[in-house]
Amino acid sequence: MVTTRSISRSAAVLQASTLPLPFRASASKPSIAVKRAMSSSKSVEKVRKRKAPESRSLPEPVPSSTPLPSKKAKLSKQSRAKAEIDSQPPPEPLPLLTPEECHLRTTITRPDLPFNLTHARNHLCSVDPRFGQLFETIPIKTYEEVTSGQVKEINLFKSLASSIIGQQISWLAARSVIYKFCRLFDGSLPEVPDWDRLPRDELPFPLPTQVIQMSDDQLRSAGLSGQKVKYIKDVAQRFSDGRLDVREIVHLSEEECIAELVKIKGVGRWTAEMLLMFSLRRPDVLPVGDLGVQRGMVHFHCSDYNGLKLDSRKKKRGKNAKDGGIEEVEDAEQVPPGVEAVILPELPAESGLTMEALRSRANGKKIKGNLYMSPDEMLHLSESWRPYRSVATMFMWAIID
Repeated sequence: MVTTRSISRSAAVLQASTLPLPFRASASKPSIAVKRAMSSSKSVEKVRKRKAPESRSLPEPVPSSTPLPSKKAKLSKQSRAKAEIDSQPPPEPLPLLTPEECHLRTTITRPDLPFNLTHARNHLCSVDPRFGQLFETIPIKTYEEVTSGQVKEINLFKSLASSIIGQQISWLAARSVIYKFCRLFDGSLPEVPDWDRLPRDELPFPLPTQVIQMSDDQLRSAGLSGQKVKYIKDVAQRFSDGRLDVREIVHLSEEECIAELVKIKGVGRWTAEMLLMFSLRRPDVLPVGDLGVQRGMVHFHCSDYNGLKLDSRKKKRGKNAKDGGIEEVEDAEQVPPGVEAVILPELPAESGLTMEALRSRANGKKIKGNLYMSPDEMLHLSESWRPYRSVATMFMWAIID
């Protein structure tokens, strides 16, 4: 017979069996562990029933009407802008000038030297006596015609086109391409050049109007790349429609001239500086981006009075010259007659250079950017050469060529 007491006991056993093992105890009386578990659950319920403090929520951000574009969006926007520019019809070309008018805009009689070469020599030798040896031994062909009384013309189109042709190739290769280029317009030139009878400077150069009328394939047959064909035609177009005029260029300052010339495709600052130095013969140009000038300045400032080692082929010819008319420089480490002492200038403190650093670079160690000198270093070292830095630069090339 099942009694009420037995049923109660059975229910207690069943309830205890549903608890986790650690909490199981006798069915008649809950253990201490069970009491603690029940107390803990009640505490949790009380915490849940507490009223949570009201939090001040920030207002929802209002979406911007012009969200920042992603990188892909920027690229696509640039692509669309470029496509729109390419799809637009090119501007109508300006009317071309007559060959006579074009000639007036490309060629003028070279003006007199815009500075006194004797003053330049005296100034450079006074600030650094090492220039004395250079003036005595190395001719400056760019200025020789002045002393010889020769008169030449400035053909600005020829100078710019020749500079573009000579980019990134050797001077021998450039001379060959220039000859073939000129021969396209003058069939009387022999197929094989005779440089002794017809120097490169005396080659008959075409007018800009002739160049723009020739096809790209014909110009490429002279050895020009497709890119150089575009550059030369751009120069020719600017002279042919009157946008460029040598009569205006010669009156511009150095920086104004550079700013005008770099507008031409394929003409950078270095090319503009070369034109200023060799065609217009400006006295105070320092091409800081030229590696040859950088190396020359390193070796120049590393030398003592007689320390510059010069190739005999660069030296002036004289009456007492030996070996085919070449004057040899005395190797004796002596102060020249009439000079009591030679004091070489110290490196300017503003340059931050030391002799140890210069000797390291003279041995081939370059600085950041694959340079022998930074533009700032070159400017500090050449400050005393003003206003004849072009003349000094001619010697820097001669030292290392």
